[in-house]
Amino acid sequence: MTVNKEVYPDGHSGVSGLYPMIQDKPNAERFAYSGGQDYNNNGSEAISNRAAHAFGSYLSTSKRAQTSWYKYPVLNNHINNHVSEQVTNHLRSNDRLKPYRQNIRRNIENDTKNGIKPVGKLERVGCLAGDAVGTINQATTHAVGAQPIRLSFQLMTRAEPAAMVIATIKSLLAIKAADDEILIIDNNHTQRELYEPLADFCHGLEPHLNVHFYHIDAVAGFKSGALNLALGLMDPSASHVVVVDSDYQALPHARDAIISAIKEYPEHALLQFPQFYRDADKADVHSELNHYFNHHLYRSFNRQRALSTGTYAVIRRDALVGLGGWSGASITEDAQMGVLLHRMGLHSRFIPKVIATGILPTTLCDLIAQRQRWVYGNVQVLNCYFVTPSSLTADSSANTNVSQTMGERLQYMRAHFSQLSAWINFTGIFIVLHVCTLLIVLTALVIGAQVDMAMLLTPLYVVYAAYGVFLLRRLWAYAQDRSPLNQQVAQHVTPTFTNKRRAWALHLNFWEIGALSWWPVLWGRDKPFVCTPKQAEISSRRSVWQANVCALPKRLLILNVITLAVTSPLSALYSPLLFVSALVVTVLKLWSAKVAFDNYGYPPEVDDRYADEHDTYDEINNTVNQSCVIKNNIAKNKNTARDNITKNKRPNNTDPIKNI
Repeated sequence: MTVNKEVYPDGHSGVSGLYPMIQDKPNAERFAYSGGQDYNNNGSEAISNRAAHAFGSYLSTSKRAQTSWYKYPVLNNHINNHVSEQVTNHLRSNDRLKPYRQNIRRNIENDTKNGIKPVGKLERVGCLAGDAVGTINQATTHAVGAQPIRLSFQLMTRAEPAAMVIATIKSLLAIKAADDEILIIDNNHTQRELYEPLADFCHGLEPHLNVHFYHIDAVAGFKSGALNLALGLMDPSASHVVVVDSDYQALPHARDAIISAIKEYPEHALLQFPQFYRDADKADVHSELNHYFNHHLYRSFNRQRALSTGTYAVIRRDALVGLGGWSGASITEDAQMGVLLHRMGLHSRFIPKVIATGILPTTLCDLIAQRQRWVYGNVQVLNCYFVTPSSLTADSSANTNVSQTMGERLQYMRAHFSQLSAWINFTGIFIVLHVCTLLIVLTALVIGAQVDMAMLLTPLYVVYAAYGVFLLRRLWAYAQDRSPLNQQVAQHVTPTFTNKRRAWALHLNFWEIGALSWWPVLWGRDKPFVCTPKQAEISSRRSVWQANVCALPKRLLILNVITLAVTSPLSALYSPLLFVSALVVTVLKLWSAKVAFDNYGYPPEVDDRYADEHDTYDEINNTVNQSCVIKNNIAKNKNTARDNITKNKRPNNTDPIKNI
């Protein structure tokens, strides 16, 4: 079992720095299956050596038995609450930074000898930052051209359906090269019925496939903590990390597209591929979510300065290690990582090629919860961006911006703000003004106050003017969406204006979420990481309808219904303009709810308008499955040929390997 991987030249293991945090707890179990290798005596000895290496010396057999650090084959442990901090500190202490630390000390000594007052450490780092970044970029470009590209596909799972994760692993097996690895970190749950099938599947694979599975009951830092563990456990010879969501099945050309992008942009630390979905029964949801990639991120100023969006982010391992690992300052750790890479002077790019397909949230409630997490996490990044940027940088990386011109900094700030605010709108203050105005008007009517009621309604004109600007800007953005990614997989499908209007209508369901759900970030309130479920429970038509009604945001609908009553022709406060405005918003909210119900009804049905797209998604899925079957057959034939050679059996007139 290959567990003691060398990470640094001095012999420190990439996992040894993690294991001092592990304590013996009977209720915390960890499976460490590596590519199907059996847990024989050699494997047990390797595990014992790993334990000894982690704790500094080889312990006696009696001591190992007494402490019960490793039980065969189950590993009992507990990750304490400081795992993310310790992992980050471990990564920051790597020897790659030694030349720069030595350079700083040498220059300070020279200044002292020459009678010059030494410059402080941080100032010295700032002076050397431009040269350091340039040297790193040149070295990286040379290394990419001189060394083979090896990928580490990393899946972070938490209580996911085993069959879905296994399908994703099979799709990766169908495209990976022989020296690539697949690393699965199942974390933060104790449901054995979910992770044991995954462990058994990985254990049953051939060792040469290089698949490693780990389950950890509790790891601090949510997904970022698990990603930091994966960074320490990965093969140090891998050049790039490829983050893969548990439901995203790779298409047959995925690895070729990744390698092509790495060779085209060798100096880039981050290459982000788009998200795409294969659910044919939720075409409107697909269009609304993918609007970010089809239109927003597709624009040139964002494409050249792309932040990570999670799945199928291709990251240079040395850049990620130099960053200090994944930051846990935000629940959208991917976007946070992109901002910090840019602060270090590193480059990123959006690669508009569909190379994998995922599954949409299975219920309307899950879709809304996912959107709330994105909004909240992105505003956490923005809040830290403006308030305490230095606390979120690795070492002195914030100072590397001195090598950029003011124009470049402003371009990066524009791109960051554009991407981080994509799911946010700033109508929240007008919603609050709407509520306050209605409360004042209704109170005056109830108590019979002698005031000019028409004057009390004046703020509502400002409110509806702001609503109108928001609605028209979003409608214009969706109208400009040409869906270039959709046409990559379905060239015969061209989005119509009707499709775009329905996507816009669905987006209006998240109006209040984008306007109000990020406000608690401003006063420092934390929000837990909520994993989006990938499996729907079978329910009745009535229960699905009730769940959808409860899930939909209804604040704006209620406010506009009250406004309709207050300003209607039957009211003493009748205002034609306000009445029409409230009526339009009410109708739009009801229409948006209907579109949501069409996509998340019971049972979901494929609309005739999207029949072509449905066929396209079926074709994509069939291609993935066929690719997996072909790859597995090739592996079986090669193994058969190898066995024949080992047994000195001459194959029949043909060589099975050459005929594959």
